Amino acid sequence: MEYHAEESSSRESSPLSTPPESTPGSPQSTPHTSPSLNTPISQSDLVIELNIPPPRTSHRLAAQRAQTAIKRVFEDTNANTGEEAHKRTCLRTNPDTEPESPQSIIDHGVLHDSQESAMQAVLKTMAAASKLKSATGNTDVAPRTVSVRPQPSGQPVVWAKGRGSLCEALPYFKAYKGSLHSANVVAQGFLIDSEAEEGDVFGEQVIISSVGGGRVKDPKSGTMIRAKDANDNATNVRAFMAAHCHKEPIAIIAGEGHPLYPCQPPHPYAVLGYFHITDMWKQKVIPRGASKSVSIWRIRFEKANLAQPSWWTPQGATRPGPVTETQATVVPCGKCNTKGKQLFTIGWFCLNHKCEHYFTFPDGTLVDLEGLTYTEGFLNERTHYARQVPSIIPPVLDPTGMHGTELALRQGFVCPSCGCCNRRVYWNRWVCENPACNYTRNAPMQPYHAAFLKEENTKFEMRMQTRRETWGVNHNPLGLANYPIDPFATIYHRGYLEYSQTLVLGGFQVRQYFLPDSQGQILGSFTIFSASDEVNCRPNGPDDLFRSLERTDIGLRRNPSAVVGHKLEGYTRHFQQNFGARYKFGVSVQSKGFEEAPDVILRALQRLAWAKEVAVTNANKLIATLDAGKVWPSAVVPRDGDFNELLALGYMEKDRINYHDDGESELGPVVAALSLGSPSTMRFRPKRKTGFWLPMHQENGKPTYKEILEVTMKHGDMMVMAGADIQKTYEVRNFTLTKARYIDPEKMTLQSDRDDAMIRGTIPDHAKDFIYDGF
Repeated sequence: MEYHAEESSSRESSPLSTPPESTPGSPQSTPHTSPSLNTPISQSDLVIELNIPPPRTSHRLAAQRAQTAIKRVFEDTNANTGEEAHKRTCLRTNPDTEPESPQSIIDHGVLHDSQESAMQAVLKTMAAASKLKSATGNTDVAPRTVSVRPQPSGQPVVWAKGRGSLCEALPYFKAYKGSLHSANVVAQGFLIDSEAEEGDVFGEQVIISSVGGGRVKDPKSGTMIRAKDANDNATNVRAFMAAHCHKEPIAIIAGEGHPLYPCQPPHPYAVLGYFHITDMWKQKVIPRGASKSVSIWRIRFEKANLAQPSWWTPQGATRPGPVTETQATVVPCGKCNTKGKQLFTIGWFCLNHKCEHYFTFPDGTLVDLEGLTYTEGFLNERTHYARQVPSIIPPVLDPTGMHGTELALRQGFVCPSCGCCNRRVYWNRWVCENPACNYTRNAPMQPYHAAFLKEENTKFEMRMQTRRETWGVNHNPLGLANYPIDPFATIYHRGYLEYSQTLVLGGFQVRQYFLPDSQGQILGSFTIFSASDEVNCRPNGPDDLFRSLERTDIGLRRNPSAVVGHKLEGYTRHFQQNFGARYKFGVSVQSKGFEEAPDVILRALQRLAWAKEVAVTNANKLIATLDAGKVWPSAVVPRDGDFNELLALGYMEKDRINYHDDGESELGPVVAALSLGSPSTMRFRPKRKTGFWLPMHQENGKPTYKEILEVTMKHGDMMVMAGADIQKTYEVRNFTLTKARYIDPEKMTLQSDRDDAMIRGTIPDHAKDFIYDGF
């Protein structure tokens, strides 16, 4: 047996009553008024949901009494072992109106001796709170809900602690921000969470929700509210329509913030299972606080496998009986001839939003938008889903024959032991995020064949060469005959890169660019070292370094980067491990001193130290020849400040670092990087509001400059960026394996941090054997 919990402004109508169904085609003679919640409720443990205005000093005591009464009801219910004690009651009292009398609630037989006095105390307290609110004029405070929910009868097969883990582990849900994931404009996965609306249903086999957008932020409450009609051509609407048309199953996930959750949410996110769309209609509603109606799309989802128990059914609740394919009443519209179901107890009316009689009764009477309650026939009808229902558990991928950094292996996984969704946090293994689970699975990297690596870099360079030729601004001053390696940068705006030079340093072909401010004054230099095959294949050269890193566990892992500790916590896309002085800026990265660093890290550090020395020396020489009025004082970089920190970065397929800078005040003026393995690009663009006369585009809703410079970094290449003011003016998007910097201990606030940087950043004596000479 199912009940509806509804809010009523009429003292003659009980909040627990189920309105009788009307005759199809005509409105009820006494329609129901002001329902705020339509959810099928089965017999289960007692649940009290009260809309209580947040307490102020004047009525704090009344609110505390309400909390105490609620707790007493819950305790009394748990103490009562009788069958009637397991009935579930959902009461929502409107704080803007006089509450229902206690006796009218008790007369319906829902509350009994053990609960009667407690419920009366709740209602009296609510009446007091409501009167105090009216007296103080406190009408702009959003109500809050206090709920005590029963435990679920089962446990979800797939669940997640955080949104990121959910999206990385499940192929059918990749929506990090929105509620819908679709592929080829067909809905695949849908999240129902805190933004529930009147008319939504969270049942054991049926879920009703709304989509279509049209929300704006309410300036008073800060919540998102409906302000305009849903767009029929919106991507999410079309995705649901396509799934409905093609009968595609949709995985539904419940967030713990859903106000209609029928049980205590076991996890922040839990997969309910696959559902299919049985009905989709456009409905007029009057949003809370609004004076006019808007149209939204509503969708009725029905569980695809009706024979499978629903774990979210409350403990003690009566489970649905054998499935029978009942159908709601269907009536054709006399105006558009469209056949439609009777969804609401108020009577049948046309739901074709293109019809002239849309939301109008056959006799021409307009539908009361505040009197809509679903019929039992519509909620209880069941439709057999003929197609095969997929498993909500993704298959465990076999890495045999893969290198280990492929996109498929980059994804997260569902723990086979506990069902927890997990990111891939560690470079060389999968680890379950559930503290109560010890599941771990190794993911060793397989050597990347040298021939594949060379082919990948060659093809990449060909694509970049085509891009440079397309822009046509990369004139080679020495001529191809004298300079076999083509310039490896795409200059998008030559006017801002007036000065550059080409050098041969050690075994590298080198190109230096001098980056200006918006007035053309030089801020510093950017140097790119292009490695030849001869340089790469030397003993302890880039080839050997890459092979060593493939075999050595240096501790690479991803780290929290946003809202740390929250269920919406974000992680870096790339993997990190810091050596030397601690890097504590932006993202907190685990760190080891240089004494603990493997030789491969120290060899990379020495190569970068050489690159820094020759790049700064040659850049300072050119700057010295320029007019002083064209150069910022900070463009000439001192040669002191040896690197005392190295950040090792690991990237898998499709990984990237977005635009950023290395301008923390504790960092020195020089940053150097070494690229090993697959090729990548490095791009420069001015930061916002730096006064450049350049084309702009919108990015995340803000005007952003386009790139000035793009360079290719292939296997074995190095770069050096010198000049502190470059970091203040430009931001960079790059992919490098090791990045070396100098962290100035004297600029650290705490003496303990300064001492730690001195100790960890000291290069061990045996690293002198790895000093690099440029060849």
